[in-house]
Amino acid sequence: MNSETIQFILTTTMQLLTLACAYLGLRLIKQNWKLRMALIVVPLLANAILYAIYRTTAFFYLGVILLLCIPFVWPRKSA
Repeated sequence: MNSETIQFILTTTMQLLTLACAYLGLRLIKQNWKLRMALIVVPLLANAILYAIYRTTAFFYLGVILLLCIPFVWPRKSA
């Protein structure tokens, strides 16, 4: 496989993974907040690493989506 094919597969995989993890991280209401935060942060780090390698804006924007999810997962003092 050439570099463009690998980049396409990684981009598609990270898009699906980002959307699934963002949904699950925000919807797991009664679960542990550490699990929910891990569901957001792990793909965020993967997107940051892939952005540093490939310098394509798709990974940057996927990271921004996950960054916007973090305030909704962060534990409150009352919780």
